[in-house]
Amino acid sequence: MIFRAKKKVIILLLIFNMILLGISWIMAAYAFPRLPPRMPLWVNLFGQQPISMDKSFMYFIYPAAQTLLFFVISGIIWIRLWREKESSLTGVISREKEGRLVQDLQKEFVFLVLIFFQLIFIHLQRSIILMAHGVEKGIRPYYFYSIFGIILILIPYYRIRLRTLRREWAGKK
Repeated sequence: MIFRAKKKVIILLLIFNMILLGISWIMAAYAFPRLPPRMPLWVNLFGQQPISMDKSFMYFIYPAAQTLLFFVISGIIWIRLWREKESSLTGVISREKEGRLVQDLQKEFVFLVLIFFQLIFIHLQRSIILMAHGVEKGIRPYYFYSIFGIILILIPYYRIRLRTLRREWAGKK
């Protein structure tokens, strides 16, 4: 029963990642024809000057990097899952239930952190659009650093969950 619930959470997080990826591409495609002839390509994260250039398809570097990051990370996870299923089909038991629960928890953590990285990419892209139109001067630091803070908070949270899961499993043996 726990396995099904974990798989549903992982699939739900994967769907949310795909939705955010789609939002990023839709936002980029919608904004690109409306951008002025001269636009920023990079935002001033740490006080440096924004890099400006003529409007070009380099603007799509953010959603492209976001897509690459998503597919590389999710590809690695699904390859590991495929290898695990393949080895169990050949009669070799690859992992105990505990190992599968831990692995599902790790996948859940990775997909959740990936959601926050997607939000960072969307924020950078949004900031560039608003800078190009002269509405803002850069990123919103509070939002930007809050997302990194949430990611840092998730690390000990999942370590505690992992430790709790192992204790529960040890108690059932």
